[in-house]
Amino acid sequence: MAFDWHLVLGTGASLLLLALIVPYIKSITSSTTRPSAVSWFGWALLFAIATAAQASKGIDWSLAVPSISTISTTIIAFTALYMGRAVWTRADGICIVLATLAIILWAITKEPLTAIVLSIIADLSVTTPTIIKTYQDPTSEPANLWVLYVIGVTLELVATQDFTVYNLLFPIYTVIGSAIIMALALRGHFASRVL
Repeated sequence: MAFDWHLVLGTGASLLLLALIVPYIKSITSSTTRPSAVSWFGWALLFAIATAAQASKGIDWSLAVPSISTISTTIIAFTALYMGRAVWTRADGICIVLATLAIILWAITKEPLTAIVLSIIADLSVTTPTIIKTYQDPTSEPANLWVLYVIGVTLELVATQDFTVYNLLFPIYTVIGSAIIMALALRGHFASRVL
């Protein structure tokens, strides 16, 4: 059997991303991280939809990543609410409306590229509260975990074997969006070291 570096790299990246769940939850319970509830519940909903859509095409091992992502984002969202650490802002209402509209349109579209673009719009809508919050308070997100997350999603992108717009558009968007949050969180990390 030939060595498949794509499989090894993709599996390693997925394990890295899964490993970040525990320290993120710990950072919430230790009162250092103040996550956006809209972002985490939105990501949980989007992962749940992706899991259901993928399961409708047949169940195999590729279903593990969206399933675990659904569970982990839901746990993080409820942990933040339970600990009273979740952040809500005025912009969250607009983001919820935009995400809801994009999800509805995503669900009814039959054209794959349109569905991908709508899923990106929905994801960007629920990611925006975290970007705004981290811009306003860079210490509200753990910079080191976002660095590792960006590394993980970049490795998953590199592990892709099918280089089509359908397979690359959402992962590239994910790398860019995560890198923005990482950069904002790092700004707070370096500022606190200077002071």
